[in-house]
Amino acid sequence: MRFNHFIAPLVLLPVCALSQPQNDKGDVFLSKIPISKNAFVKSYSSEPAELKLLESNTRSIDYPTQIIRISGSLESQQLDCDQVHAEILEKVVAPFAPDKFTYNTYISCSYNPDTNMATGFLINSYLDPLTDDAVELLETYLAKNNGSNLLGTPLTFEPAKALVVALTISAGMKKNPNKPPFVEYKQDRNNFYFKSNYEMRNKLFTDIYQNFFTNDPNKILPFLDKWIFVNASSVYEAILMDSNFVELQPERIFLMENGEQIFVSNLKYYFTHNCNRYSNHRCLQPQA
Repeated sequence: MRFNHFIAPLVLLPVCALSQPQNDKGDVFLSKIPISKNAFVKSYSSEPAELKLLESNTRSIDYPTQIIRISGSLESQQLDCDQVHAEILEKVVAPFAPDKFTYNTYISCSYNPDTNMATGFLINSYLDPLTDDAVELLETYLAKNNGSNLLGTPLTFEPAKALVVALTISAGMKKNPNKPPFVEYKQDRNNFYFKSNYEMRNKLFTDIYQNFFTNDPNKILPFLDKWIFVNASSVYEAILMDSNFVELQPERIFLMENGEQIFVSNLKYYFTHNCNRYSNHRCLQPQA
């Protein structure tokens, strides 16, 4: 509807170092974490580890995406940021096996540069169970941990009412796919409404993996008609034949029941398609 850290037995991927190629023609990125003054930032994602398993992880239970958006003061606790991250990691990240859950978690710890003692923390996270068994595991976890103490602040999981994805596509020329400039020939946006992040991944992300990383007109043009706007193919056919780079950015906007009515994570997720690998070095091959 439109509208790398290791904690046994899990492998947790630090987002700031993440670029996970899904085939030989494109990449998937979580945006790099900007360096913050007097703050120690880490982020973890299970998405790259299990995206290839997306179709094999099916869930029959309708279940909302769980959101963490909390912050707290640490002025009186005499902890350094390593200790803060370790406690958050143990309680918020490590319990969720990447083959059973998909999550993106952003953790920031601010500190006093004179003492190196932590002064505050912030957590942004969204989490979805991938199977019916994982829903039961999450329910058990929430019964024990939701509202419990985390560094002097209640650890609160909130169910998102829904998810709006603001999808932006940009096509043009890029001399070096790994750095600017990117000369954009065309950019468009569209919004889509999903019940949960899980539903979005099964519909939008699956279609991206099947039909975005290609210059086959029988795949990419119908994809644009479906997700960008009706008859987008009639506009983009000529543009893609002159482009060597396409970027797709799905901005996730969670609709919430209480407090702030929207939640947008500090982590940004995007797909890039480098078309220089094709024989014609363009993002659309001529139709036969």
